[in-house]
Amino acid sequence: MDLHTGGGRLSVQKTIPDIYICNLAVADLVHIIGMPFLIHQWAQGGEWVFGSTLCTIITSLDNCNQVSCCAIMTAMSLDRYLALVHPFRLTSFRTRSKTIKINLCLWAISLVLALPVWTHAKVIKFKDGLESCAIDLTSPQDILWYTLYQTLTTFFFPLPLILICYILILCYTWDIYQENKRTGRYNATIPRAQLKRLTKMVLVLVSIFVVSSAPYHVMQLVNLEVTQPTTAYFIGYYISICLSYASSSINPFLYILLSVNFRRRLCGCTKIQLKLTERELINIESTVKLSY
Repeated sequence: MDLHTGGGRLSVQKTIPDIYICNLAVADLVHIIGMPFLIHQWAQGGEWVFGSTLCTIITSLDNCNQVSCCAIMTAMSLDRYLALVHPFRLTSFRTRSKTIKINLCLWAISLVLALPVWTHAKVIKFKDGLESCAIDLTSPQDILWYTLYQTLTTFFFPLPLILICYILILCYTWDIYQENKRTGRYNATIPRAQLKRLTKMVLVLVSIFVVSSAPYHVMQLVNLEVTQPTTAYFIGYYISICLSYASSSINPFLYILLSVNFRRRLCGCTKIQLKLTERELINIESTVKLSY
């Protein structure tokens, strides 16, 4: 095998997670851009003053980016699973150009899944004269189906896939560690510390996704049964929204802090050459570090 070619292939494989990370950062950025408009509406007691067109755009982009973030995270988890557990399968799809195309397709799918918002988000004038930007769903059945649709596409469908991928990755890495420890291929002390740090990192990343997303979707489901909202309900609802936006705010910094290789590229550092005997272990660590 040509070592130069192999090094080039390794370099390409290491840039694939960066493509997902950049797309997630863009989605988070667009998600945050809509925050000032929504905060202004909440501060004005629900009054929307920016016009019907901007109402539709902001609301639709907000929903689209929720879907795209979940879709990209799910695709990234599947990519990391294939890269580590099945490195020789579907290698033709794990190229730089095809990864970019996959992300473009995910954005297109997100726009399509956000069509109900594009068609129903508008400025609604209530009986008391208040004009508020909202999704105009008149019947209780429409509200039910839309809530279930949004909750499934942005939480209950991607979450099991993400969890399964990371559980399989962790099981695989721990199996490698135990096998190498038995055969004495290398000192087991350092790998054990690295794998413990890897496990904690995965738990942190998945926990942030669950903690930031679950309250919002739970409140949306609770809203289906609430006929007369209480003060406690409104407090819980606004806290869940804040958690959702807080996740988008900290995600880019989280990617940079946890992703060693991404941080090196961002700082313009030179690429570190890996020893062939250590490549498998370092690939395990860098794979999950770059997975979010």
